[in-house]
Amino acid sequence: MCDKIKVGLVRISNALSHLWLVGTLFRAGWKTHLAALYEFTYLFLWSILPFALGALTLYVTSEATDKSFYMLGVSTFHNGELLVFTISMLAPILYLTLYDPDRADPFPHKLPISTLVALIMVACASLFALLKANAVKDIPFVFAFSVILTLLALAFRYLAIVYHRVRMPDVNERELRSPQNSFVNQYRKHVASEAQDADDFKKSLEDHLGAAR
Repeated sequence: MCDKIKVGLVRISNALSHLWLVGTLFRAGWKTHLAALYEFTYLFLWSILPFALGALTLYVTSEATDKSFYMLGVSTFHNGELLVFTISMLAPILYLTLYDPDRADPFPHKLPISTLVALIMVACASLFALLKANAVKDIPFVFAFSVILTLLALAFRYLAIVYHRVRMPDVNERELRSPQNSFVNQYRKHVASEAQDADDFKKSLEDHLGAAR
């Protein structure tokens, strides 16, 4: 029974790995996902720190008796701040997708991901400009839409972290030390060559002086 379940899970995983845009997520190992989740968690905590500190400042300085930490927190990004936050989360993805490091494979689904990310960034910038120009008539809709765009940006950021780890080559300690060892060997040859030249010069000088006598 367990073997059948395992076979079924493998088949499902293989089928999901061929999905458009997210298929590589199912081909990545669990270690890759854990490492990406670890990195994403710290990234997310540092990113929301300004909102949390803003809510805390408003809470401790407010004199209202019915104040709510949640509502004060929402007020810190109710005027388009989420749109800027979304752009800041998406901008590094364009660099990851368009730049291929040495020995790395091409970024998975490079064209569709970079296109979607660019479209979301343009939408956020346009909405933020309209908000600052006081041209928006339906602010609740823009706020709800900005929340959706932020969730998409977080999903794309995690996806980009996983894909970047998948495409990078596995480097062991021997490969890391290879350039160092090559440099040391070349330096030794260079020093030995100079020492040999010095010995030859000394010997030729002594032979010349001996012949002159």
